[in-house]
Amino acid sequence: MFKQHWLGAVQFQWDAVAQPNNGLTLVFCALLLLFTLILVTFRRKLILIFRALFSQRHLSIIQREGKLLEDRISSFVLLFDIMTIATGLVMFCTVYIPQAMSKLPFIAYIGIFFALLFLAYILKLLCNELYANLFGRVKERTSINQYKFIFMTDLSVAIFPLLVIIQYTGIRAFYYVIVGLLAALFAVWLYRLSKINSNNIHRFHFFLYFCTLEILPWLIFLKVLLVI
Repeated sequence: MFKQHWLGAVQFQWDAVAQPNNGLTLVFCALLLLFTLILVTFRRKLILIFRALFSQRHLSIIQREGKLLEDRISSFVLLFDIMTIATGLVMFCTVYIPQAMSKLPFIAYIGIFFALLFLAYILKLLCNELYANLFGRVKERTSINQYKFIFMTDLSVAIFPLLVIIQYTGIRAFYYVIVGLLAALFAVWLYRLSKINSNNIHRFHFFLYFCTLEILPWLIFLKVLLVI
């Protein structure tokens, strides 16, 4: 009796059989091929990007080698990042907000989320430009954009295998692992942002930037999903 109660208490929520989804399988294959191409072609730079969020030394190496966002690798990595995050969001919403994800085919939602995330990324770059010019932070603008790019890359590389596991095992408990990774990486990223020329950046300006450009868009996105 005790054993059954204990097993019931710790049992993860999971699907007995993962639902087949040919569209999602094609997306995973495309992402795997893209990541393999990036790894083979830009292996050293990718490793530097993955470590730069946690190591100032690796970030300094990237900065010495030139502007990261103007490098050839950035286009391929950005495509992988946005597609992976869009796929994860669609999978999550399909499970936990099914009423909002039942009107269109699964692959169509991935395309919509990809377009929205790409648009949000471009708008944030433009807003960062405006923020830098309004508050005289042009020197910090590049660092802020680089950290945003590095954060997205670390998150995407970390969650991609977890998304595959969730799809083909049906173990939804891995969504909690993804949330934990997101929270940990976000905390490190926020700490790194706060240290960018911290002696010259007013805390109120940083708080204003963070709330309006990093938090508010996601709250609006969540609100739209809940209203649909």
